[in-house]
Amino acid sequence: MPTAILQSKITSLRDKLAQEHVDPVTLHDEVQEAVTLLESVHETVPSDLREAVEELQAEILEEFYDNLPV
Repeated sequence: MPTAILQSKITSLRDKLAQEHVDPVTLHDEVQEAVTLLESVHETVPSDLREAVEELQAEILEEFYDNLPV
């Protein structure tokens, strides 16, 4: 079971993920940091956070390729 501090961070990240106007790169870094921290203390990483990392990576790549000059 995550500590109170980790649980607070997870709740905060879930709130940010629910917002529409959030920088995907910054949010990806924050979520990835939380996943790494949870793994380092041998906690189970919630599946929604793992999915968020993958979705944010896809969004970042999509924006990158959409903005490449033709």
